Order: sequence, then C-alpha cells, then structure tokens
Amino acid sequence: MDIFIIEIIDADNVHMELLKEFQKKEINNSKKWNQHCLSYLMVDRILRDFYKIENREVIFNGKKPFLKSREKFFSISHSEDYIALAFSNYDCGIDIEKMKLRNFEEISIRMGFKCNTLEDFYNEWTKYEAEYKLGKPAQKFKKFRFEDYIITAASVNIQENFEIYIQNEQIFPNSNM
Repeated sequence: MDIFIIEIIDADNVHMELLKEFQKKEINNSKKWNQHCLSYLMVDRILRDFYKIENREVIFNGKKPFLKSREKFFSISHSEDYIALAFSNYDCGIDIEKMKLRNFEEISIRMGFKCNTLEDFYNEWTKYEAEYKLGKPAQKFKKFRFEDYIITAASVNIQENFEIYIQNEQIFPNSNM
C-alpha cells in the first residue's frame, strides 16, 4: 500500500475551475469543499502519474469511492492541514488525525478503547476509522506518526507492505506496529 500525505494549504494554489471538476458531493463549507475537491484531484493525479492508470473514473458504493476499473483501490482522509491518501491492489482504509487535547477518557469508554494517554486514544481512534473506511474486517494495520498526526492504514491483505510518501516524495521508514 502506498500512502501519500499532502498539505492542504496547496489547495489555495489550484485554479478553482480545476477543483470544481473533482467535486463529488455538495459541500457548503469552503474549507471542507477545498479538502474534498483537492483530495479527488490528487487521487486522479496519483493514479495518472504514479500508477499510469488511464481509466480513472470514480464511482461510489454507498459512501465509499471506488475506481470503476478496479485497477487500484483507494481511501481518503483529512485532518486539519493534511490529506492522507492510500492506494492498494486490495481494499484499503486510512485515517489521519491531528492529536489535540480533548477529554479522551469519556470517548474511550463509550467506544470501548483501552487508553491511558492521548496518543493511545488517537492510535485506537485512527485504527477504528481506517477499518470503518475499509468497510470490512482488516487483516493488517500499519500506524505512522508524522509531526502531531497519527495515521493508520488498514488492508484486507495480511501480506500488505506499506510505504509512506510525504508531499515532496520523501519516503519515511516504516515503523513497527
């Protein structure tokens, strides 16, 4: 699985008409609209330039986006200043969350998480969200820490390998789970 982390601030440099081409749903909040459109623009560009896929038509099964050709599977997540995109040959899910202070104890109890620290909470939360986006039980998870962000990717393939690329194509070493 390839994971791409893209800074959302770059959406301000994208021509609005180009972004509109990648709108998949109605969103009234301008910041969320930028995140949404930039995400699908980046999905399109990565499929085209990184994977050399010509048929990049996206369809939806409920809320989950798919590539109509099924040449690749992908998942999208946003948090604060970043978009995380996961691409795999198998069903996948991803979540990125910026760690910020919150009363994680109450949420942990409600969700059934066993957490002693804020970082434990975000590890559990991103795992839960990545598997939710996967839409089925995950066979393998991979966690990454980037600045103040926790990123978790989920795959149906127990043999999945994970690589993470940060905007400037710098490859971060895979961390152990």
